[in-house]
Amino acid sequence: MTVAQWLIDAKVLFGHPKNYSNPKTRAVWAGVSGNSVVFDEAAVATQIEQAKALFQSAKEKKIDVLILCEKEIYKTEIETLSAENWFHYMNHKIPAGVLSNFDTLLARIRSLQEMRTYVTSDSFLTLTKKEQNMKKRELEKVEKVYKGVVNLRKKPGLVIVVDGQLMHKFVKEVVAQKTNAIVLVSSNFNLYTNVQLVTCNVNSQRSVDFVLKSITA
Repeated sequence: MTVAQWLIDAKVLFGHPKNYSNPKTRAVWAGVSGNSVVFDEAAVATQIEQAKALFQSAKEKKIDVLILCEKEIYKTEIETLSAENWFHYMNHKIPAGVLSNFDTLLARIRSLQEMRTYVTSDSFLTLTKKEQNMKKRELEKVEKVYKGVVNLRKKPGLVIVVDGQLMHKFVKEVVAQKTNAIVLVSSNFNLYTNVQLVTCNVNSQRSVDFVLKSITA
């Protein structure tokens, strides 16, 4: 199967309806079908190859990679992808300032580690059942947000953002911090930056999975 056939089969080439798309993204359009934008397969394939080269360079240099993804369709898959590789991830209500307030992020990671230690300690056993349950619920809440970065010790050298329009605040932060980045976007993307874009169907689990696995393979 050719690259083009893989892209079509994974539904990667479908964008937003034309009336919701940014005209400045026309450079990667092949046309419009049923009012939906269809991306040019050669342009997308080139973007994926460029993103893969950026990722492989970071991997060879042992640079920390962080994936930011709040897409419900890919919440579970991104944890699996992370476990199969070596990068960090955040996939649940990502707090602002991940990069610009990195010291705060590190403090919250330390807090999570301390909470994990505490619930396995003898001191925890001295609490009442009600108090224990409260502490466990508090830990579960923090775990959802920070479990994917618990081993992060320094600012990531490469950030991958899934759905640049949905997460435009993080894209702006990445640009402001001058951090290398790969950003998956659709035809509605309206920010113009110096990051590596990959234009694809960000609303399809199959498409996102194909793109991320192609980049990180």
